[in-house]
Amino acid sequence: MTEAQELLPPQPRAFNPAGVVTTAHMQLTPPPFIRPHRYTGRRAQGVRYEKHVHMMLSQRYPGQHVQGPWLRFYSNGKPRWCQPDALLVDITQGRIVVLEVKYQHTADAWWQLNHLYVPVLRAMFPPTLWALSTCEIVKWYDPATWFPCRVAMLSDPMMSKGNEFGVHIWRKGAWL
Repeated sequence: MTEAQELLPPQPRAFNPAGVVTTAHMQLTPPPFIRPHRYTGRRAQGVRYEKHVHMMLSQRYPGQHVQGPWLRFYSNGKPRWCQPDALLVDITQGRIVVLEVKYQHTADAWWQLNHLYVPVLRAMFPPTLWALSTCEIVKWYDPATWFPCRVAMLSDPMMSKGNEFGVHIWRKGAWL
């Protein structure tokens, strides 16, 4: 095991990184295998929080907030799907901020953003034309949570930069 691999948090169970993405595109409809779910407990709490975050993002960034886009891509010759929680698209600046919404700060967001969504979006939006950055939006942030890199605490998700992992704390009714 290399020194860099020792510093990585454990990959989440059932997580499948993007691998080498050859092509990708946005899909207007969900994949045929998606079925509605009813969540309970902590998962339901997270889903409710995400709903409030999307309402806030729609109000704060009208016309720039893309909620839960389905992305279809080919990796190692096989078709796959993924769905980031949201994108903030600034066409005038050529910037896209990929958002992961979590009730509580977790290293899972780092895996999802950096090893799934960003590789897929890079295949769709060439780096020569678009700047990609990442931001985790959380209700609770614990600085003692083990994380593979330094985080940049952001007062606004759009402040995220390509060379950092941004974290924005948002609680209903407050823009922190």
